[in-house]
Amino acid sequence: MRKLLSLLATASVLMAGVTDLEAWTIRMTCRSKGREIELCKKAIDEWMKKHGGKHKVEIVTLPHASNECFALYQQWLSAETFDVDIMQMDVAWIGVFSDYLYPLNEIYAPDEIETNDYFDAVRQSIYSSDGSMVALPWYTDCGIMYYRKDLLEKYGRNVPTTWEELYDTALYIQDEERKQPEKKTKFHGFIFQAKAFEILTCNFLEFVDSFGGAIVKEKTAVVDSDAPLAATMFMAKCINSITNHNVLNYSEEDARGVFQSGNAVFMRNWPYAWALMNEPSTAVAGKIGVMPIPKSINGGKNSGALGGWFLVVSKYSKHPDVAADLIKFLTDKVQQKYRAQYSYLPTFKSLYSDKDVLRANPFFADMYNSLNSAAVRPSIAFGKNYSRASSEIYNSVNTILTRATETELSSSEVRNLLNRLNKKLTKLLNKSDKMQKKLKKQSGEKISFWNRIKGFFGIN
Repeated sequence: MRKLLSLLATASVLMAGVTDLEAWTIRMTCRSKGREIELCKKAIDEWMKKHGGKHKVEIVTLPHASNECFALYQQWLSAETFDVDIMQMDVAWIGVFSDYLYPLNEIYAPDEIETNDYFDAVRQSIYSSDGSMVALPWYTDCGIMYYRKDLLEKYGRNVPTTWEELYDTALYIQDEERKQPEKKTKFHGFIFQAKAFEILTCNFLEFVDSFGGAIVKEKTAVVDSDAPLAATMFMAKCINSITNHNVLNYSEEDARGVFQSGNAVFMRNWPYAWALMNEPSTAVAGKIGVMPIPKSINGGKNSGALGGWFLVVSKYSKHPDVAADLIKFLTDKVQQKYRAQYSYLPTFKSLYSDKDVLRANPFFADMYNSLNSAAVRPSIAFGKNYSRASSEIYNSVNTILTRATETELSSSEVRNLLNRLNKKLTKLLNKSDKMQKKLKKQSGEKISFWNRIKGFFGIN
């Protein structure tokens, strides 16, 4: 029976190849952050020319906030009337939406995609729990720390290697720069993103990891342990001394705006901001350095949350073969090398030794090691409950930091708040574990059923 199903799947792909002779319109979602729409349109134009203008592609612009994108996908896909063929999707969502994604391995020939050149974490993310390839990586990401080279030089400060050194340097330069009347209220030592959405989950993960802790360890929530507590207390300390309170509502672009205008010493952000901030028209062009997220002197390691956006084909697509051809083109090594000129991190390891890529982004040489040891969001542990878990994390942390701006929080108060979060995460982990056991049981029952069917028909 499995052979029969395989033959039917192959026939379906062959028929798709026949229909490819006709002209189709493919609809694709794309974010508007940075240069993403611009680069997306350029690559799509190249693909359409490659096919002689036979196919057309319509871009559906996504909201800037990733949480809004997630909610939109939930709404579209649950309606089962989805009319978008290709979706741009955060790496952490693939497991959540895997049931709605087309199995690309039914279209691509074996070894057609250079998966062996992907970073390990990237390669593991393209498959669903049943082993089907359901995504191709468009670009990867890793949180990094930007700093003002000119200001460190001006005040005789070294590039910090720990959070404690960064704090002291940021506070000193902030106080000195604020002696200038025009900078008295708007200059800050450190800017990051603490808005209550996915970006804060990434920032919090980096702080916790760099202090030697974890959110989930061996399928157990441990966010109320000592290292996460120390990390959260440090975040609260920064909020009240070297960071603008407005970061509680900052996304990536908000933080970039402050740093790019010359009003901060340090900024946590993603690599895409490098090219934008080094445009000649900015106040900081040629004055920026990049370093990994620092570690604490009390433990931890240099960190950086693993990010990245992938392209997937909806299982509701009427033209999955054409859509699969498009995402293979958009994510290939040629396109990723071009995108690297604009500081989008490639998913192919070999591009990190490419002279053209390094000429445009000298710090990419260090990003290779950062990507190999990046902090990974616990999306696998929470499975389909990840979005709820992340919501609990970023809402809880935003609440703690907001309270810290209103009153001085003791470590016992913060620990109690983290303990509440830990209990919520534990419940979600238990739900996820029960669901995985149920799926394994159902999978075993299906295998047993097909084995009986195969035995009846004499199929090996």
